[in-house]
Amino acid sequence: MEYTPEVVRRFDSPRRAGELQAGLPGLVSGEAEDRTLQVWVRFQLQVIDGAVRAARFAAFGCPHTIAAAGYAAEWLEGRLASDIGRLDMREVESELGVPIEKRGKLLRIEDALAACGLALNKDVTKD
Repeated sequence: MEYTPEVVRRFDSPRRAGELQAGLPGLVSGEAEDRTLQVWVRFQLQVIDGAVRAARFAAFGCPHTIAAAGYAAEWLEGRLASDIGRLDMREVESELGVPIEKRGKLLRIEDALAACGLALNKDVTKD
C-alpha cells in the first residue's frame, strides 16, 4: 500500500506520542480498540481551566492510524475541552489521504476521544 507523504512524515516522526506524567492535575485518559481491525488507541489529556493544555497518544495499528492519532493530539492542544468530540475524522481522513477501507480504524480514534470526554465529565460532576 502506498502512503501519502504526510502519513509517512507523521508515522516516521510522530509528534505527541507517549505518555503524560502520572499525577498531573487535570489528567484524563480514554482508549478504544477493535481486535478485528488490529487497532488500539489511547489518549491522555491534561485539561486545566476548561482547555486542553497537553495531549499525548499511544497507538497500535497501521501507519494511517498512527498518523491520524498524532494529528488528533496536535489538533486538541490549546483547544477548549468542549472541542474534544468535535474533531471530524472524515476531514482527517481526507487530509491524510486515508483510504475508505481504513475508516473503521479512524473511528476508534473518535471512540478514544469520546472516552476522554466522558472521563472529563465524570471528574467535573464529582467536584
